[in-house]
Amino acid sequence: MTDIGPLEILKLAIYYASYLYFVAAPIFAWLIIKLNGATRYAMVAALTVITCLAYARFIEPRILLSTEHEIALNGCFQKPGAIRIAVFSDTHNGLFGNAMSIRRIAKRVQAANADFVLIPGDYIYFLHPDRFEETFTAFADIDAPVFAVLGNHDLGLPGPDLRVPLREFFSRTGIRLIDDQALKLINNKFAIELVGLSDHWAQNQKLSLLEGQASIPRLVLTHNPAAVRDFTTDMNADLLIGGHTHGGQIQLPLLTCWLTGVCGDIAYGLREERGVQIFTTSGTGMVGLPMRFRVPPRIDVLNVSYMACIAS
Repeated sequence: MTDIGPLEILKLAIYYASYLYFVAAPIFAWLIIKLNGATRYAMVAALTVITCLAYARFIEPRILLSTEHEIALNGCFQKPGAIRIAVFSDTHNGLFGNAMSIRRIAKRVQAANADFVLIPGDYIYFLHPDRFEETFTAFADIDAPVFAVLGNHDLGLPGPDLRVPLREFFSRTGIRLIDDQALKLINNKFAIELVGLSDHWAQNQKLSLLEGQASIPRLVLTHNPAAVRDFTTDMNADLLIGGHTHGGQIQLPLLTCWLTGVCGDIAYGLREERGVQIFTTSGTGMVGLPMRFRVPPRIDVLNVSYMACIAS
């Protein structure tokens, strides 16, 4: 960990205090057996609450799902094609020891047999550069090409700004960071333009990369999907892929949506905004609290297809 302050110390205190569940739960269970009336019901309610919290702390962060999605691009292009893309984000390794390990993620991504892998940023959460090797080495186990951008936490928004050591480390592990770069990926299955945009919060995205209409599908990778709200009418993208939301991370029915606005397909999944299809992945790690509830860590596999225009 690096540069942790009082707030992070409090979060760590919550993380370690959660082990008290294994002491408290048997006590509550014993009281439920021994007591009667309203007191018994109060103990049942208390045990239910702390068990839900224990599930969110100890169980759900260790569940790793892999979900397939079919996405048909709206436009038509010179030639048809199909792409299989593995996507995951927001690993947030560092402060909390229950964050999903990169080794498990890499193993699941490898099994997906994707054409390439996209990672929309936020790799760290107060992780010292001295731990990059032990934490991220398993990225090298992924055979498919990996393209990535940095997220707000990687840039120090909030936390320490570790973009330089991250770039240096990833360049040695075969991960290609494409912040504010455009490249063409072409083979016998597909031909696409892949544009990487730097983080929305840093407010220096090179949106000019999106100007003009491409003759091949243009996929955009960026950390925060809210970047689409800065697109102007002369900018074009066929599919934007991002993360940042964690799917809400702790999804309490109605309450999370009301408090944060992170709900529905804004939190996770496919939607359309300003004429752009947007896929938001829900991430694998945690910030704030060391818990995930009703949003288990997830790798998304996007089966993207597009059609050729019919000649008149």
